[in-house]
Amino acid sequence: MRRQLPDGLTGSIMAVEGIADAAVFLHGPGGCRVRHTVISSAVLPREGSEPFTAPYYYGYPRVPSSYLDEYDFINGAYYKSSEGLGEVASRRPSLAVVIDSPGAGLIGDDHWRAIRENGLEDVAMHIPESMASVPATRACGRTLAYVMEHLDPERGDVRGGTVNLLGLSLMDKDWRAARDELASLLNDMGLEVVCCPGAGSSVDELVRSVDSEFNVVVCPEMCSGLTEWYGSRGVPSIRSGKGAPVGFDALEAWVMAVADATDRDPSKALGRIDACGREVARRFTGMRYNAVRIRGLTFSAAGTASIIRPLTEWLYGYLAMAPAAVAVDDGADEVESEALASFLERVGFQEAWSREPVPSGVVLCEGIAALTMKLAGDCRAGIPIGYSSMGIDDIMPRPVYGMQGAMYILDEILHGVRGT
Repeated sequence: MRRQLPDGLTGSIMAVEGIADAAVFLHGPGGCRVRHTVISSAVLPREGSEPFTAPYYYGYPRVPSSYLDEYDFINGAYYKSSEGLGEVASRRPSLAVVIDSPGAGLIGDDHWRAIRENGLEDVAMHIPESMASVPATRACGRTLAYVMEHLDPERGDVRGGTVNLLGLSLMDKDWRAARDELASLLNDMGLEVVCCPGAGSSVDELVRSVDSEFNVVVCPEMCSGLTEWYGSRGVPSIRSGKGAPVGFDALEAWVMAVADATDRDPSKALGRIDACGREVARRFTGMRYNAVRIRGLTFSAAGTASIIRPLTEWLYGYLAMAPAAVAVDDGADEVESEALASFLERVGFQEAWSREPVPSGVVLCEGIAALTMKLAGDCRAGIPIGYSSMGIDDIMPRPVYGMQGAMYILDEILHGVRGT
């Protein structure tokens, strides 16, 4: 099935929208803003975000746009950049970020001039790079790196026992539940999370994040460029050798990587994960018939390499499922991609490598493709794990990361098996 993935423009916009008190001003046609304003309003609602009837907002509270038309593309639209920035600044965001649509980037309107003439040098900035052709994950990290360069905080006294959680995004399914659980596990080790760039933290928290003792990486692709920026300021990053914390095994490895790097006691956090795993095992014993039906079931998985690698290894090792198709998206972390390919070769499923989702027992990928394949009868369970899988119709948390993520995936697999 042909999958529809977000581009770098979406990654860049959602990175800024993930800063709690920042605002994007999109320089481009009105149609470029609709999807972004709907998604950002749904996954990170803000108090006082009632629809604005003011120019450049036109009824939507988020991601105002300059609404470029054919005249502007021919003659330039500096006047809209200047006027629109003033309108956005009147809402008093802590940071206003101008992002060009692909077409607007060709016009070359001088946004820095508009910023200066509005007296917004301390409030506004322009992302100078057009990221439409960049994978969404990389665009997210690079945009946050530009933001940090603009804020330019100086590293002062390091606060012992503090960390930043990098590599979470509004594009992650149930990002808030994932953030809170991972932060709780870190807290069990005596570590305080200061900032989650692009996942609900404020501009002030971004500024203070430079004094944290460590960064802890969740998804390397999602913070590409940002980890390098922190490294240039002396903040080291901790990364698990087992990929993102997806499934019980990778989650335990993630906790141990943090414990080893920070010299902290992981026993409380590991105890919680073990207790969750034992409860899952008890449930599986109680539904033995359905659990047995999972063994040998085929699956297709596609998405970010750091997620797909531990997911594939977990489904194969924990549930004895057989990979039929395993693909990683553009912008994949090379370490994770190579480790995944080596694993598939080692267990004798090398033919599954780099295959887009095919009819299988279970399909795990972004929501539109997974659910479409389920409706078409191409799988027993179609499980959303990324991008368009925003979880905006869920009441119970269903993230991909952590203990809740493991239980969500297992639930969906069991429901699919039970229904056949």
